[in-house]
Amino acid sequence: MAMNRPATLCLIAVAVVVLSDSVVAAAATVRSVTVFAVGTDVNATAPDSIAVTENSIWVSYANGADSTGLNGSSTVVEYDFLGKVLQTFIVRGSVDGLKVDPRTGLVWALQNQDGNSTLTLINPVTGTASLFFYAVMSSTRGYDDVVFQGNRTFLSYTNPTEGADATIQLLVPGSDPLAVTTILTKGARGTDLATGRRNRVTAQNDPDSLKLTPFGDLQLSSGDDGQLIFVRNPGTDDQAVSFLTLIDQQTGQAVSGLDDAVFATAPRGVFYLADTSNNRILAIAVDDLEFGSLFASVGSLNALVSVDTATGVATPIVSNLKGPHGLVFVQLSPDE
Repeated sequence: MAMNRPATLCLIAVAVVVLSDSVVAAAATVRSVTVFAVGTDVNATAPDSIAVTENSIWVSYANGADSTGLNGSSTVVEYDFLGKVLQTFIVRGSVDGLKVDPRTGLVWALQNQDGNSTLTLINPVTGTASLFFYAVMSSTRGYDDVVFQGNRTFLSYTNPTEGADATIQLLVPGSDPLAVTTILTKGARGTDLATGRRNRVTAQNDPDSLKLTPFGDLQLSSGDDGQLIFVRNPGTDDQAVSFLTLIDQQTGQAVSGLDDAVFATAPRGVFYLADTSNNRILAIAVDDLEFGSLFASVGSLNALVSVDTATGVATPIVSNLKGPHGLVFVQLSPDE
Protein backbone atom coordinates (compact mmCIF):
# COMPACT_ATOMS: atom_id res chain seq x y z
CA MET A 1 0.00 0.00 0.00
CA ALA A 2 1.37 3.41 -0.97
CA MET A 3 1.15 5.87 1.90
CA ASN A 4 2.68 8.98 0.32
CA ARG A 5 0.43 11.97 -0.08
CA PRO A 6 -0.57 12.47 -3.74
CA ALA A 7 1.16 15.63 -4.94
CA THR A 8 -1.73 16.70 -7.18
CA LEU A 9 -4.33 16.94 -4.43
CA CYS A 10 -5.45 20.34 -3.17
CA LEU A 11 -6.44 20.56 0.53
CA ILE A 12 -8.63 23.33 1.94
CA ALA A 13 -10.07 23.92 5.44
CA VAL A 14 -13.71 24.95 5.17
CA ALA A 15 -16.89 25.65 7.13
CA VAL A 16 -19.97 23.48 6.75
CA VAL A 17 -23.45 23.30 8.26
CA VAL A 18 -25.51 20.66 10.00
CA LEU A 19 -28.65 19.27 8.39
CA SER A 20 -31.09 19.40 11.29
CA ASP A 21 -34.00 21.39 12.59
CA SER A 22 -31.55 24.10 13.65
CA VAL A 23 -28.61 25.05 11.47
CA VAL A 24 -25.29 24.97 13.34
CA ALA A 25 -21.95 26.05 11.90
CA ALA A 26 -19.14 23.47 11.85
CA ALA A 27 -15.50 23.36 10.82
CA ALA A 28 -13.56 20.66 8.99
CA THR A 29 -9.78 20.41 8.70
CA VAL A 30 -8.15 17.93 6.32
CA ARG A 31 -5.20 16.43 8.19
CA SER A 32 -3.82 14.10 5.51
CA VAL A 33 -4.61 12.38 2.23
CA THR A 34 -3.01 9.00 1.50
CA VAL A 35 -3.52 6.24 -1.03
CA PHE A 36 -5.22 3.32 0.74
CA ALA A 37 -5.38 0.91 -2.22
CA VAL A 38 -4.85 0.82 -5.98
CA GLY A 39 -6.69 -1.32 -8.49
CA THR A 40 -3.57 -2.56 -10.26
CA ASP A 41 -2.61 -4.49 -7.13
CA VAL A 42 -5.65 -6.74 -7.65
CA ASN A 43 -5.67 -6.59 -11.48
CA ALA A 44 -8.78 -4.43 -11.42
CA THR A 45 -9.92 -1.00 -12.59
CA ALA A 46 -12.62 1.59 -11.89
CA PRO A 47 -13.24 1.34 -8.13
CA ASP A 48 -16.77 2.42 -7.27
CA SER A 49 -18.69 1.49 -4.15
CA ILE A 50 -17.11 1.13 -0.70
CA ALA A 51 -18.55 -0.64 2.35
CA VAL A 52 -17.14 -0.85 5.86
CA THR A 53 -17.40 -3.38 8.66
CA GLU A 54 -15.83 -3.31 12.11
CA ASN A 55 -12.75 -5.11 10.85
CA SER A 56 -12.49 -4.50 7.12
CA ILE A 57 -13.20 -2.36 4.08
CA TRP A 58 -14.89 -3.73 0.96
CA VAL A 59 -14.43 -2.19 -2.51
CA SER A 60 -16.07 -3.04 -5.83
CA TYR A 61 -14.08 -2.54 -9.04
CA ALA A 62 -16.31 -2.42 -12.14
CA ASN A 63 -13.49 -3.25 -14.61
CA GLY A 64 -15.45 -1.61 -17.45
CA ALA A 65 -18.11 -4.33 -17.35
CA ASP A 66 -21.33 -3.56 -19.20
CA SER A 67 -23.90 -1.98 -16.87
CA THR A 68 -26.69 -4.10 -18.37
CA GLY A 69 -24.82 -7.35 -17.81
CA LEU A 70 -24.07 -8.12 -21.46
CA ASN A 71 -20.39 -8.74 -20.84
CA GLY A 72 -17.57 -8.37 -18.35
CA SER A 73 -17.15 -8.96 -14.64
CA SER A 74 -16.35 -6.99 -11.50
CA THR A 75 -13.84 -7.55 -8.73
CA VAL A 76 -14.98 -7.28 -5.11
CA VAL A 77 -12.13 -7.00 -2.61
CA GLU A 78 -12.01 -7.18 1.17
CA TYR A 79 -9.14 -5.19 2.74
CA ASP A 80 -8.03 -4.81 6.32
CA PHE A 81 -7.59 -1.27 7.63
CA LEU A 82 -3.93 -1.28 6.63
CA GLY A 83 -4.85 -1.93 3.00
CA LYS A 84 -3.88 -5.61 2.97
CA VAL A 85 -6.01 -7.76 0.65
CA LEU A 86 -7.95 -10.36 2.65
CA GLN A 87 -10.29 -11.83 0.02
CA THR A 88 -11.10 -11.29 -3.65
CA PHE A 89 -14.27 -12.29 -5.49
CA ILE A 90 -15.01 -12.15 -9.22
CA VAL A 91 -18.66 -11.28 -9.86
CA ARG A 92 -20.17 -11.47 -13.32
CA GLY A 93 -21.56 -8.13 -14.52
CA SER A 94 -21.05 -4.58 -13.28
CA VAL A 95 -21.16 -4.23 -9.47
CA ASP A 96 -22.26 -0.66 -8.70
CA GLY A 97 -23.83 -1.13 -5.25
CA LEU A 98 -22.03 -2.68 -2.30
CA LYS A 99 -23.22 -2.85 1.31
CA VAL A 100 -22.83 -5.12 4.32
CA ASP A 101 -26.04 -6.32 5.97
CA PRO A 102 -25.54 -5.69 9.71
CA ARG A 103 -28.13 -8.34 10.52
CA THR A 104 -26.31 -11.22 8.84
CA GLY A 105 -22.81 -9.97 7.97
CA LEU A 106 -23.44 -10.85 4.31
CA VAL A 107 -22.04 -8.53 1.66
CA TRP A 108 -24.62 -7.40 -0.92
CA ALA A 109 -23.14 -6.85 -4.39
CA LEU A 110 -25.74 -5.37 -6.75
CA GLN A 111 -25.00 -6.02 -10.42
CA ASN A 112 -26.09 -4.35 -13.65
CA GLN A 113 -27.73 -1.12 -12.52
CA ASP A 114 -28.96 -0.24 -16.02
CA GLY A 115 -30.73 -3.48 -16.86
CA ASN A 116 -30.95 -7.23 -16.23
CA SER A 117 -30.11 -6.69 -12.58
CA THR A 118 -29.08 -9.52 -10.28
CA LEU A 119 -27.85 -9.71 -6.70
CA THR A 120 -24.86 -11.60 -5.33
CA LEU A 121 -24.61 -12.29 -1.59
CA ILE A 122 -21.07 -12.89 -0.38
CA ASN A 123 -20.44 -14.74 2.86
CA PRO A 124 -17.10 -13.41 4.20
CA VAL A 125 -16.75 -16.29 6.67
CA THR A 126 -17.12 -19.16 4.19
CA GLY A 127 -15.79 -17.23 1.19
CA THR A 128 -18.79 -18.24 -0.92
CA ALA A 129 -21.15 -16.24 -3.14
CA SER A 130 -24.81 -16.88 -4.06
CA LEU A 131 -26.71 -15.39 -7.00
CA PHE A 132 -30.32 -14.13 -6.77
CA PHE A 133 -32.76 -12.86 -9.40
CA TYR A 134 -35.55 -10.29 -9.21
CA ALA A 135 -39.16 -11.27 -9.80
CA VAL A 136 -39.51 -8.47 -12.37
CA MET A 137 -36.58 -7.96 -14.72
CA SER A 138 -36.05 -4.97 -17.01
CA SER A 139 -33.57 -4.54 -19.85
CA THR A 140 -33.42 -0.75 -19.29
CA ARG A 141 -33.81 -0.28 -15.53
CA GLY A 142 -32.05 -1.83 -12.57
CA TYR A 143 -31.06 -1.74 -8.91
CA ASP A 144 -28.13 0.46 -7.95
CA ASP A 145 -27.82 0.51 -4.16
CA VAL A 146 -29.29 -0.91 -0.95
CA VAL A 147 -29.98 0.28 2.60
CA PHE A 148 -30.84 -1.75 5.69
CA GLN A 149 -33.10 -0.10 8.25
CA GLY A 150 -34.07 -2.37 11.12
CA ASN A 151 -35.61 -5.44 9.53
CA ARG A 152 -36.40 -3.64 6.27
CA THR A 153 -34.32 -3.51 3.07
CA PHE A 154 -34.63 -0.63 0.59
CA LEU A 155 -33.28 -0.47 -2.97
CA SER A 156 -32.68 2.43 -5.37
CA TYR A 157 -34.13 1.85 -8.84
CA THR A 158 -32.54 3.55 -11.85
CA ASN A 159 -33.53 5.19 -15.15
CA PRO A 160 -37.10 6.36 -14.51
CA THR A 161 -38.90 7.99 -17.44
CA GLU A 162 -42.39 8.78 -16.13
CA GLY A 163 -43.47 10.55 -12.94
CA ALA A 164 -45.02 7.38 -11.55
CA ASP A 165 -41.86 5.30 -12.04
CA ALA A 166 -40.37 3.96 -8.81
CA THR A 167 -37.02 5.28 -7.59
CA ILE A 168 -36.90 3.64 -4.14
CA GLN A 169 -38.43 0.23 -3.49
CA LEU A 170 -38.86 -1.98 -0.43
CA LEU A 171 -37.80 -5.61 -0.67
CA VAL A 172 -40.51 -8.10 0.27
CA PRO A 173 -39.04 -10.22 3.10
CA GLY A 174 -38.34 -13.83 2.22
CA SER A 175 -39.19 -13.46 -1.47
CA ASP A 176 -37.28 -15.60 -3.99
CA PRO A 177 -37.11 -14.43 -6.72
CA LEU A 178 -36.83 -11.00 -5.12
CA ALA A 179 -40.08 -9.03 -5.06
CA VAL A 180 -40.47 -5.32 -4.22
CA THR A 181 -43.02 -2.63 -3.44
CA THR A 182 -42.71 1.06 -4.30
CA ILE A 183 -41.73 3.61 -1.63
CA LEU A 184 -40.83 6.70 -3.72
CA THR A 185 -41.50 7.76 -7.31
CA LYS A 186 -39.82 10.11 -9.75
CA GLY A 187 -42.66 12.61 -9.44
CA ALA A 188 -42.51 12.87 -5.64
CA ARG A 189 -42.84 16.31 -4.07
CA GLY A 190 -41.20 17.54 -0.92
CA THR A 191 -39.71 20.46 0.98
CA ASP A 192 -36.79 22.32 -0.58
CA LEU A 193 -34.35 22.58 2.33
CA ALA A 194 -32.53 25.56 0.80
CA THR A 195 -35.66 27.70 0.41
CA GLY A 196 -38.09 26.17 2.91
CA ARG A 197 -40.73 25.96 0.17
CA ARG A 198 -43.03 22.97 0.46
CA ASN A 199 -44.65 20.78 -2.18
CA ARG A 200 -41.80 21.27 -4.66
CA VAL A 201 -41.09 18.63 -7.32
CA THR A 202 -37.92 16.61 -6.68
CA ALA A 203 -35.39 16.07 -9.46
CA GLN A 204 -34.95 12.31 -9.84
CA ASN A 205 -33.79 11.80 -13.40
CA ASP A 206 -30.75 9.83 -12.27
CA PRO A 207 -31.40 7.94 -8.98
CA ASP A 208 -28.16 6.42 -7.81
CA SER A 209 -26.65 5.92 -4.36
CA LEU A 210 -28.84 5.16 -1.35
CA LYS A 211 -27.73 5.82 2.24
CA LEU A 212 -29.18 5.75 5.74
CA THR A 213 -28.48 9.05 7.50
CA PRO A 214 -27.56 9.30 11.20
CA PHE A 215 -31.03 10.78 11.68
CA GLY A 216 -32.71 7.59 10.42
CA ASP A 217 -33.80 8.91 7.02
CA LEU A 218 -33.21 7.39 3.59
CA GLN A 219 -30.97 9.54 1.41
CA LEU A 220 -31.10 9.10 -2.37
CA SER A 221 -28.57 10.76 -4.69
CA SER A 222 -29.81 11.89 -8.10
CA GLY A 223 -26.45 12.17 -9.81
CA ASP A 224 -27.06 14.20 -12.97
CA ASP A 225 -29.41 16.54 -11.07
CA GLY A 226 -26.97 17.16 -8.23
CA GLN A 227 -29.75 16.58 -5.76
CA LEU A 228 -30.10 14.67 -2.48
CA ILE A 229 -33.60 13.44 -1.65
CA PHE A 230 -34.39 12.57 1.98
CA VAL A 231 -37.26 10.27 2.99
CA ARG A 232 -38.33 10.28 6.62
CA ASN A 233 -40.46 7.41 7.96
CA PRO A 234 -40.33 5.58 4.60
CA GLY A 235 -43.26 3.36 3.76
CA THR A 236 -45.49 4.68 6.57
CA ASP A 237 -48.45 7.04 6.70
CA ASP A 238 -46.05 9.66 8.11
CA GLN A 239 -43.61 9.45 5.19
CA ALA A 240 -42.15 12.88 4.43
CA VAL A 241 -39.84 13.99 1.62
CA SER A 242 -37.31 16.82 1.52
CA PHE A 243 -34.43 17.60 -0.81
CA LEU A 244 -31.31 19.66 -1.23
CA THR A 245 -29.71 20.65 -4.54
CA LEU A 246 -25.93 20.94 -4.40
CA ILE A 247 -24.68 24.19 -5.96
CA ASP A 248 -21.34 24.87 -7.62
CA GLN A 249 -20.14 28.02 -5.85
CA GLN A 250 -18.32 29.19 -8.98
CA THR A 251 -21.26 28.99 -11.40
CA GLY A 252 -24.25 29.17 -9.08
CA GLN A 253 -25.71 26.16 -10.92
CA ALA A 254 -26.46 22.64 -9.75
CA VAL A 255 -23.50 20.27 -9.76
CA SER A 256 -23.61 17.05 -11.77
CA GLY A 257 -21.97 13.70 -11.28
CA LEU A 258 -23.09 13.62 -7.64
CA ASP A 259 -22.43 10.16 -6.26
CA ASP A 260 -22.17 9.33 -2.55
CA ALA A 261 -22.90 11.80 0.25
CA VAL A 262 -22.27 11.07 3.93
CA PHE A 263 -22.72 12.75 7.30
CA ALA A 264 -19.91 12.97 9.82
CA THR A 265 -20.72 11.12 13.05
CA ALA A 266 -17.67 12.03 15.15
CA PRO A 267 -15.24 14.95 15.63
CA ARG A 268 -12.42 13.00 13.95
CA GLY A 269 -12.48 10.42 11.22
CA VAL A 270 -11.38 9.16 7.84
CA PHE A 271 -13.22 9.45 4.54
CA TYR A 272 -12.50 6.52 2.22
CA LEU A 273 -13.14 7.72 -1.32
CA ALA A 274 -13.05 5.97 -4.70
CA ASP A 275 -10.96 8.14 -7.04
CA THR A 276 -12.35 6.07 -9.86
CA SER A 277 -10.55 7.19 -13.00
CA ASN A 278 -7.25 7.30 -11.10
CA ASN A 279 -7.94 3.67 -10.11
CA ARG A 280 -7.33 4.17 -6.40
CA ILE A 281 -8.98 4.46 -3.00
CA LEU A 282 -7.97 7.47 -0.93
CA ALA A 283 -7.95 7.74 2.86
CA ILE A 284 -8.71 11.34 3.87
CA ALA A 285 -8.16 12.05 7.56
CA VAL A 286 -10.27 14.95 8.86
CA ASP A 287 -10.46 16.75 12.20
CA ASP A 288 -12.72 19.40 13.79
CA LEU A 289 -15.95 17.88 12.52
CA GLU A 290 -19.40 18.73 13.78
CA PHE A 291 -21.86 15.85 14.13
CA GLY A 292 -24.15 15.87 11.10
CA SER A 293 -21.91 17.91 8.80
CA LEU A 294 -22.43 16.79 5.21
CA PHE A 295 -19.85 15.79 2.59
CA ALA A 296 -20.16 14.45 -0.97
CA SER A 297 -18.15 13.19 -3.93
CA VAL A 298 -18.95 15.35 -6.98
CA GLY A 299 -17.83 14.45 -10.49
CA SER A 300 -18.38 17.84 -12.12
CA LEU A 301 -16.01 19.38 -9.56
CA ASN A 302 -13.69 16.34 -9.38
CA ALA A 303 -13.64 16.90 -5.64
CA LEU A 304 -14.70 15.80 -2.21
CA VAL A 305 -16.88 18.69 -1.06
CA SER A 306 -18.45 19.96 2.11
CA VAL A 307 -22.09 20.95 1.72
CA ASP A 308 -23.71 23.97 3.32
CA THR A 309 -27.11 22.53 4.16
CA ALA A 310 -28.67 25.98 4.48
CA THR A 311 -27.93 26.79 0.83
CA GLY A 312 -26.67 23.62 -0.86
CA VAL A 313 -23.39 25.32 -1.81
CA ALA A 314 -20.63 22.75 -2.32
CA THR A 315 -17.09 23.72 -1.32
CA PRO A 316 -14.19 21.48 -2.39
CA ILE A 317 -11.97 20.25 0.44
CA VAL A 318 -9.93 17.78 -1.64
CA SER A 319 -9.63 18.75 -5.30
CA ASN A 320 -7.95 17.45 -8.47
CA LEU A 321 -9.60 14.05 -8.25
CA LYS A 322 -10.73 12.20 -11.36
CA GLY A 323 -14.26 10.85 -11.36
CA PRO A 324 -14.86 10.46 -7.61
CA HIS A 325 -17.57 7.96 -6.69
CA GLY A 326 -17.90 5.82 -3.55
CA LEU A 327 -17.55 7.54 -0.18
CA VAL A 328 -17.77 6.31 3.42
CA PHE A 329 -16.89 7.87 6.77
CA VAL A 330 -15.14 5.94 9.55
CA GLN A 331 -15.00 7.70 12.90
CA LEU A 332 -11.85 7.81 15.01
CA SER A 333 -11.54 8.03 18.77
CA PRO A 334 -9.80 11.12 20.21
CA ASP A 335 -6.56 9.20 20.82
CA GLU A 336 -6.32 7.66 17.32
